[in-house]
Amino acid sequence: MPAVASLPPPAPAPAVARRSRRFSPPSASLRRAASGGGSSWRSERRLMSELERTVTAGATERVIRDYVGTKSERAALAALSRLLMDSDPLAVPFYEAVTQARWFKWISIHAAAVSALLETNGGAEESRSLVADSAARLESAAEVALFYCDLMAAFSSRGLKRRAMDFYAQLRAMPPPLAGGAKTYMAMIKSLCLMGLAAEAEEALREMVALGYQPDAFQFGLVAKCYGKAGQLAEMERVITSMSDAGIRMGTGAANIVLSCYSACRDHGKMLKWLKKMRKMRVMPTTKAYNFVLNSCPTVVSMARELGPSLPLSSAQLMKKLKSGSPWPAEAEVLQELLSASSVLDKAMVWSETEVKLNLHGYSITSAYVLMLQWVDAVKGGRALPLEVSVVCGVGKHSDVRGEPKVRELAQEVLSRMGSPLRLSARNKGRLVAKRDRVKQWLSTEWASPVHDENTDQSPNENDQQPFLPKLFRKLGQFFSSFVSVSR
Repeated sequence: MPAVASLPPPAPAPAVARRSRRFSPPSASLRRAASGGGSSWRSERRLMSELERTVTAGATERVIRDYVGTKSERAALAALSRLLMDSDPLAVPFYEAVTQARWFKWISIHAAAVSALLETNGGAEESRSLVADSAARLESAAEVALFYCDLMAAFSSRGLKRRAMDFYAQLRAMPPPLAGGAKTYMAMIKSLCLMGLAAEAEEALREMVALGYQPDAFQFGLVAKCYGKAGQLAEMERVITSMSDAGIRMGTGAANIVLSCYSACRDHGKMLKWLKKMRKMRVMPTTKAYNFVLNSCPTVVSMARELGPSLPLSSAQLMKKLKSGSPWPAEAEVLQELLSASSVLDKAMVWSETEVKLNLHGYSITSAYVLMLQWVDAVKGGRALPLEVSVVCGVGKHSDVRGEPKVRELAQEVLSRMGSPLRLSARNKGRLVAKRDRVKQWLSTEWASPVHDENTDQSPNENDQQPFLPKLFRKLGQFFSSFVSVSR
């Protein structure tokens, strides 16, 4: 086995890290991983339960070592990665146990992350010892250079920018050109961008080109995004232009980066210009672009969140309302340009012989609202409908917001106001479904956004109660379905 794999276990975790284990939830990251499912979620859930019952550092370490010793390499490394990602103090003893496993192989990114975590928790001495031991046992200058890049990223992500700059200085002190060639430069550019050092990253990009290495669109995109996040849009545009000058074709990744920066600044004029440029270059908007653009349209965002009584129920009504009432003149034009491209709807919609399905996974509330309006227009387009029509909106498992799944709630509300026959499936609470005949009957009718009239008599009557009853039955159905699932 090469010397890289013979790294001895790092020094024990500092007292600061040990003391914090008992007073903070020790396995919050594992809890999130367990709730998200996956092949090892049951074993991780059991690990979480055992760790929560431990009251001493010794007991915690025994549980961890038992887990690492009995589980596969893949499961143990997955748990370690999650702990490191969340800067959980338990990552340090977990890494100690991993280094003693029979299958252990030294991994640069893990060692760098543990070093940064040790320093964050007050173990500067142990951190420096781990860094020195790791660098001393690496076989080549190229491996050392890549390790410095990982250290830069790990320390800067935890707010230790001064230490990250120390590693950058050590990397630059190595004889030029940097060992490892293009691979080292790519890693260095990525780390510099994570540190927010756009000018330094661009300089490394120029140096890479001068040495005869060919960067790809990803490196240009990283530098452009770094400038964009800092609000330096002129520099971002310059880097994107230089990518084209270098003969690299504009891809969806770089296009999304530009859109994300314009949307963060809510610059609808530049966003519109960029969307038109994408159309000319035949770079179609993606799901990310759809989310970026629509989340930066305040009027549409407000409509989708508030679900007011005058909510537009068609894309034509939405455009009309934006043109007449939006305080941002370019907002309607941006939406029109986005709707003219069918790439996002084509990806989200499946139209087969057996069903036509709209999949709303990965879309924000605002995007889901607009996409549903597009989808209804497509379904009304005259094509022969298959046996079943459905909208898949999920149950909020991957949402950061607790409570009622927001996308599902939006889908139910909008479809209910349209008079749609789609209802929650009894077998899948994240899917609205209806048969072809009922959908055809629905599509043959006309619906419009209800107009709120303050002078109208508010006394209860049959017409006033109709919108309320479907909503009431839906809420009752959700309550009883959740009650049955909990009882099981």
